[in-house]
Amino acid sequence: MNKVRNILLLMEYDGTEYSGWQIQPDRKSIQDVIEKTLSDILCHPIKVRASGRTDAGVHALGQVVNFPTCSALPLEIIQRAVNALLPHDIRILHLQEVSMDFDARKSAIRKKYVYYLYCGLHFPVFFRHYVTYGGRRSINLPLLSEALGIFTGIHDFTSFSASGSSSSDDPVREMTECTVQQQGKGLLCFSLEGSGFLYKMVRIILGEVWMVHNGKRSLNDLVWGLNHPGRTVNRYCMPPQGLYLVHLVYPGIAICRDTRRDWSLFPV
Repeated sequence: MNKVRNILLLMEYDGTEYSGWQIQPDRKSIQDVIEKTLSDILCHPIKVRASGRTDAGVHALGQVVNFPTCSALPLEIIQRAVNALLPHDIRILHLQEVSMDFDARKSAIRKKYVYYLYCGLHFPVFFRHYVTYGGRRSINLPLLSEALGIFTGIHDFTSFSASGSSSSDDPVREMTECTVQQQGKGLLCFSLEGSGFLYKMVRIILGEVWMVHNGKRSLNDLVWGLNHPGRTVNRYCMPPQGLYLVHLVYPGIAICRDTRRDWSLFPV
């Protein structure tokens, strides 16, 4: 019998047509598609472990998963075969063998998301699945940056997450980057990087920051939420289509960067 290998898989996907990453009854999920395809290629049932669950409509440029297999097929053969069978909106970028104690979720030390928001008179029809429309507004970039800066550092983010996180998830996380840049007229790109994220945490943080920008929240409201963890206040959660999981960092593991897509190539 062949030895068991633990395989790290780097993938990208367009989440538009899926109910999210996680398998759900009678719904199309990315996890279900990738597990069935790998099982067909490797000739035994495959269960993958992902770095995290993306919601319906959320995309990924650098999702990381791992799975054990006793197949001796070379990794380049597995990649070509799987990509040949996958639908057009899911793609395997890279595979590598890792130690058996590697876990795509538990081993991650940093994770980065970006979020695209467009503000203008006319919302381009081709943006609808990949960028969120914020309406026709003048952008106050200094106010957005000030609001985002409140979240950097180590905090209990319970107030800025939704119920549904694992009961074992520690709500205290370190946010190392929380910034915004304007890329062209009306197009905003938010970048959030940290030690980890709770359920819907990115979209709720950005929703509350956007509420501050629009005069419906104050900067003090954000500070109060961090200082008084809880879900007693109804928080605004941004729509999913502007959100992308960009990359993950693991100690002692260099994921092949030649195959990681350059974010500047994003069509908008």
